[in-house]
Amino acid sequence: MNISFGELVNMYRDNELIIRPEYQRLYRWTEDQKTALIESILLAIPIPPIFVLEVEDGRWEIIDGLQRTATIISFLGKLSEAKNYSITPRLEDEDEGEEHVTEGGMNKWKLAKAILLPALEGYGFYDLPRKLQLNIKRAVCRVEILRSYTGKVMRFELFKRLNSGGSKLKPQEIRNAIFRTEDNGVRVADMLLELSQKDSFLRLVGNQLSAAEKQELYNQELVLRFLAYSNGRHQSISDKMEVFLDNFMQKLSKNPSFEKEPFVSNFEKVFNLLLELGDENIFKNQGGQFTPALFDGICIGLEQNFERFVDDYDALRRKIEELKEDAVFRQASGSASNSRSRTRNRLTRAVSLFSE
Repeated sequence: MNISFGELVNMYRDNELIIRPEYQRLYRWTEDQKTALIESILLAIPIPPIFVLEVEDGRWEIIDGLQRTATIISFLGKLSEAKNYSITPRLEDEDEGEEHVTEGGMNKWKLAKAILLPALEGYGFYDLPRKLQLNIKRAVCRVEILRSYTGKVMRFELFKRLNSGGSKLKPQEIRNAIFRTEDNGVRVADMLLELSQKDSFLRLVGNQLSAAEKQELYNQELVLRFLAYSNGRHQSISDKMEVFLDNFMQKLSKNPSFEKEPFVSNFEKVFNLLLELGDENIFKNQGGQFTPALFDGICIGLEQNFERFVDDYDALRRKIEELKEDAVFRQASGSASNSRSRTRNRLTRAVSLFSE
């Protein structure tokens, strides 16, 4: 169906449109990208469709189109305040002219120099002539509504091709967006977010990642990797890493009896023990770079042999150093390290070495 941007803003104001960046990317468009969208609207250039999921109470949750929708809402000064740039519906009815600034100053921003309408540089929404304000509000966008039965059959390739916001989504952003349409998808995504914010994980992993990697939810992907490979599941790897993680998260999300406690407990015991070693650089290579292969190997090697090291920190330190120097492990961690054979081989080697 076609709907005006003014209607979308009103739906957001009335808590009928849900924007959940914790499951997608955070709002991170550049000034040029935002300006280009407003320019396209004013010039009646077609805007890619927005995809929404109709949730149980009839509200719409954005699946694809967060950046575009948030750009329009913030240009009109209606984006709600929330910590860490989270975007949540505003419940109060406000005056159009009332100033409303979120953390980070995302509201009522000014246009940068546009390619086709350079004269509008420096204009905010309420600086524009009334006619242009109404043109923006009345401009229509195609909204594709995915109801529960359609959401469950969406495929990764479909979602990837729908992405058109200028910055390609990363794998974990796509997983969080797609699999939350499953029965327990939101609970699984919530679990990944929760574990990525545990103090032990933040100190050992989170502080080693760049701001861009965190925005792209790479920290949550690392949590998912641990969960997917633990409890001996590394032995059943039959696809390259990305596909294996896709299938694992989908399986959890579709499981009607999913319970997070066993995953949380297993995760906490491993990372709490690693933190006890007093070395927050254990996942770094000799060059001082955080190394995902070391993260996988150390975590799964310990998880599969936990009782051997729970009271022997020195032995655990020695095993970690042995793993870093092990020729077999290093060979399986080189080029094409995300292939199924290399992933399975290095994890098998790590578990074997930690058991010796």
